[in-house]
Amino acid sequence: MNSIADALVYAATHISCRADEDEDNEDDSAIGHIMAYLSRATSDEEDALANAAKRALAEERSLNTPQQELIDHFSTWMEQLFGRDWDGNDRFNERSE
Repeated sequence: MNSIADALVYAATHISCRADEDEDNEDDSAIGHIMAYLSRATSDEEDALANAAKRALAEERSLNTPQQELIDHFSTWMEQLFGRDWDGNDRFNERSE
């Protein structure tokens, strides 16, 4: 499941960042479809996505020249996607433990 979650996090982030640069881009439709399917993820799938976002963030931060836009996006990937119950890439109830 990790490789699928990693691929989704990277693909959605790169499509989203590219779409932000070009307002007439059809990538918005692709992102909308990806997010619609991911909104039906199980709790275990959400955990896999959160861990993938954390791995992507750690990898980006480890680069000699990390891209701030990617750091910002990876830092709040789950919160952006699901909003509810998420603070960055951690569930609210996990932060309080």
